[in-house]
Amino acid sequence: MRPAKDDSKNTAALMEEISRLKRFISDLEIENRTDILTGLLNRRGFIAELNTAWDRWVRYAVPTTLIVLDMNRFKQINDNYGHEAGDKALKLVAVYLQNNLRSTDILGRLGGDEFAVILPHTNAQETQTIINKLLQATPVLQMNFSQEQVAIPLEFALGFAELNTSQGPPKAWLQAADLQMYQSKAATAD
Repeated sequence: MRPAKDDSKNTAALMEEISRLKRFISDLEIENRTDILTGLLNRRGFIAELNTAWDRWVRYAVPTTLIVLDMNRFKQINDNYGHEAGDKALKLVAVYLQNNLRSTDILGRLGGDEFAVILPHTNAQETQTIINKLLQATPVLQMNFSQEQVAIPLEFALGFAELNTSQGPPKAWLQAADLQMYQSKAATAD
């Protein structure tokens, strides 16, 4: 017995609806992990990647380093030029980091003006080379403010931690890099 034409149409419509729902769920998953302003991983997405990197290190002992970056004087940009300028600065930093990191590095915005990068297959010495590259060419935010062109150099404080057995779980790894970043920020404070 052959299926009726209506059954075939219903099956096709049902399959199309299932495909649409799968795309919708996939889009929601991406949106749930993505920072809306910069397009980078948001804190939730980055922490998931941090946990994956930790698991990979536990299993394979591949050198992996984490960098945490915080923009210097970001509050002054917002206070002096407005939040739109602050948003432009964050977008510029995101693009700058994407252009100056390897395609295998995992970049995210943890919140506010704080970014983080997981460097797979990278030890502390190799990380220092990457950091030097990042600090050599400071991005400059160019904008018009009150009919005059303003150039604002965007600088960061940063810290890093190579994954090792003394750090404990991923949260401690992040805290180690974060602590080093705060020490760097205190040393460069105005």
